[in-house]
Amino acid sequence: MKKIRVAVIGQPNVGKSTLFNALTKGHVIVTNWPGTTVSKNEGIIKYGNYEIHLVDLPGIYGLTAFTLEEKISRNFIVEENPDVIVVLVDSLTLIRTLYLALDILERTKRVVIGVTKVDEAHSRGIHINFEILEKALGVPVVSISAIKGIGLEELIKKIISAYESNIKGYLNIDYGELNTYIEASEALLRQNGFEDSSRWLAVKIFEGDPETLIMIKSKSEDLYKALMELREEALRILRTDPAVIVSRSRFKYAEDIGKSCLIQIAVKKKKVSKIFYHPVFAPIISIVIILVMFMAAFTVNTGFPITYVLKYLGLSGVSHIIEEYSISSLMEKFIEHIANILESILGKKAITLFIVDAVLGGLGAILLFLPLIMIVMAILGALEDSGILTRLAVGVHMLFEKVGFSGHALFPLSISLGCNVPGILVTRAVPSSTERVRLIMLLPFIPCQARLVVLLALATAVKEGFLVLALSYIVAFIVFFALGYALYLWSLKRGEVVEIRLLLEQPPLHRPIPRVVWWYTWWHTKHFLVKAGTIIFMANLLFWLLTHVSPSLSLIDTPSESLGALFSKNLTPILTPLGIVGENAWIIVLALIAGFLAKEIFITTLLIVTGAESIREAFITIGISEHSIITLAIFITLYVPCLATIATIYSETRSYKLTVGVVVIMLIVAYTSALLTNILTSILTR
Repeated sequence: MKKIRVAVIGQPNVGKSTLFNALTKGHVIVTNWPGTTVSKNEGIIKYGNYEIHLVDLPGIYGLTAFTLEEKISRNFIVEENPDVIVVLVDSLTLIRTLYLALDILERTKRVVIGVTKVDEAHSRGIHINFEILEKALGVPVVSISAIKGIGLEELIKKIISAYESNIKGYLNIDYGELNTYIEASEALLRQNGFEDSSRWLAVKIFEGDPETLIMIKSKSEDLYKALMELREEALRILRTDPAVIVSRSRFKYAEDIGKSCLIQIAVKKKKVSKIFYHPVFAPIISIVIILVMFMAAFTVNTGFPITYVLKYLGLSGVSHIIEEYSISSLMEKFIEHIANILESILGKKAITLFIVDAVLGGLGAILLFLPLIMIVMAILGALEDSGILTRLAVGVHMLFEKVGFSGHALFPLSISLGCNVPGILVTRAVPSSTERVRLIMLLPFIPCQARLVVLLALATAVKEGFLVLALSYIVAFIVFFALGYALYLWSLKRGEVVEIRLLLEQPPLHRPIPRVVWWYTWWHTKHFLVKAGTIIFMANLLFWLLTHVSPSLSLIDTPSESLGALFSKNLTPILTPLGIVGENAWIIVLALIAGFLAKEIFITTLLIVTGAESIREAFITIGISEHSIITLAIFITLYVPCLATIATIYSETRSYKLTVGVVVIMLIVAYTSALLTNILTSILTR
């Protein structure tokens, strides 16, 4: 077991003691620092193969040792040289409490910054972009609420990561007119054997740090005199105490960071209608608002569901215009235009097919989802920043708790309608670990935009297309809540402590801040691009090779003779009970395999292999009846969403067993539901 020694430090009143007790669960050894009456608290955390020894240092404002507490903390960091230093800063007074963090970062980057009291920040109109803060400081930053248990596990993981990566270097702050003297002092220190932390020591000399001056004087009287002469020259030339310049520059650095990552607005308490907390109306209003939000997002991106309403009203022309100029349609036309240009330049060669179908097709698949992800995240960001989203969660909680979920489930559930990957990622904010595991397991059943695109295409191949869409979504939500409730009851039966709590700060209502909404939108969009986008792109390349390489490993133009086709033909008997039969049934199998990699590839596979110009024509070529298409729609809605989602489940749980279990459960549920659908539709169409 690896042992990590960690110093926990921060200015007074940043919440250090609360965090220390939360991490150690009260198992603390209390002694005194040698030769003093100052309390020394030490605790041990065991996490995986690591034993983390925490040392709670006295609360101080800086490492310049003028007080006993400063001397204790400074000497521990300098002489004991802990493996990692956790520096706590207060989200409510970020700029002021960053001062100590900057002082420590000037010496070492073996640091993790913990931003405390984040549960209070929003209610006071304080918004912090932790990603920008992390980039500015160059070390990991974790948002924490020790009282509510937010960020504690992530802090432990960051400590381990910092220990294993063994980060080198230090933060270089610009001290303006004092830089020349600091650099000259640094050169003298290096010449006299002070290679380690020479920059930090030079700064401490100009701060007048007693411990540094005593240490240097004891080792070299001549060096001490030379350094004092430089300090006196700086005082004489600059006509300002160097310590003041250092302090002023460090605060200026903290203020500049604050300007880039911190927004604070004055908030006024407003009376909120009691309807948000009404036991009957609150859940209805909350669900209606979420549905309207997603209807608007889907309409802007694909035209659905407004196009169906317009067609029903006899306004097919208007519906066609909306479909033609939706973001998704314009994006498809752009990608097609680029593909035509490449084909005209490169000619119809194997490499051209690879670039157009595999590379450009992979990028196109990502671009098609990007607008919806950004639109959905922007709407959710505005709702959260304004304080409305937490009130919707309260309303939904009254309904969700009846089926074993809390109002916390609303957020990941809503995001999953756009994409399951960020939906799973935001379950980190769910306080109950058992509820979080249930959500991770079941969120893949929620139809994302990729499945919506496929379902819209399938709907064009049947007479009552809108009913196919409605049925698919209804079945998906029934499965989600039914399985969720079953898992909840199972946990209770096993004697597990299952808490359905809603721990949400109710911030004052205010207008959403555009900059904060952008931070929120970009953070979630970036995670989609990194996690889902990368896997979708790689999956598209892999599948192209699978359908363009023959059993003899040569490139071919006809997918029907490829390795993918050969493999698919051996699996066609599985689909027979679902009513999908015939010599071309293997094409559906191949498309379903493609859909496992990324759902939208299902449609392109059908069109490419059949050579059809529409999905309806493709199904006619394959020889599938309308009720079998409905069965297929249910199966596609419920079976494994995509490889990116599966990868995210594993990355969030680190459990192969749970990840494989989710895949198996989804396949069983999808197949069973499709089988029942096939039986019912066969009876109804007789």
